[in-house]
Amino acid sequence: MVSAHKISRGYSLIELVVATAMSLLVLAAVTSIFMSGFSSASQRSLQLMLAQDTNDALRMIKDDILRAGFASGASSTFLISGATNTVYLDAPMAGKSHCIGYGYSDGSNEYYRSYYLEDEKLNIYMTESSVMTAADACKKGHSALDYQRLKVTKFEVEEKLLGSGGATSQLLTISLDVSTLDNTVIASKNVIVKTRNWN
Repeated sequence: MVSAHKISRGYSLIELVVATAMSLLVLAAVTSIFMSGFSSASQRSLQLMLAQDTNDALRMIKDDILRAGFASGASSTFLISGATNTVYLDAPMAGKSHCIGYGYSDGSNEYYRSYYLEDEKLNIYMTESSVMTAADACKKGHSALDYQRLKVTKFEVEEKLLGSGGATSQLLTISLDVSTLDNTVIASKNVIVKTRNWN
């Protein structure tokens, strides 16, 4: 006599292995898609951060240079000691300088600024407590960018002198290349600044 109840069987070992293998394949595919998206988002975030930092550095330099040479109440342009132009450029190599320095006065205080490339860092030196000369313009600064995440591979300033009616101005082209420490993301930017003639 056959029992009315069906014999209930579990999964066979082969069915279990096949189901596990398929689950692992689906999990690997989902993980791969997630990691690819995460990597793309991380790379894009780095690109945006690098572009923003490079733009901010150039904007800061440009805005500051527009004050170069201003001397409130004076009849001539403010020059740092040893400089012949409003913006001092260190000894250029092939017409390109890696250090700029300048100063300005508001009538009661004198302000000095310099930007220069050293050890893959864009260094900035700012003071109003001591006098900066052309000889020490490219010293004593600190990094303007996060040197633990970024390195500066190029900071060059090209100068073109402009003259009209006995007055001389400088047209400066500033180039800045910044990259991540592993060179996976690179940003290259330029800015052109014309110095004001305060005479």
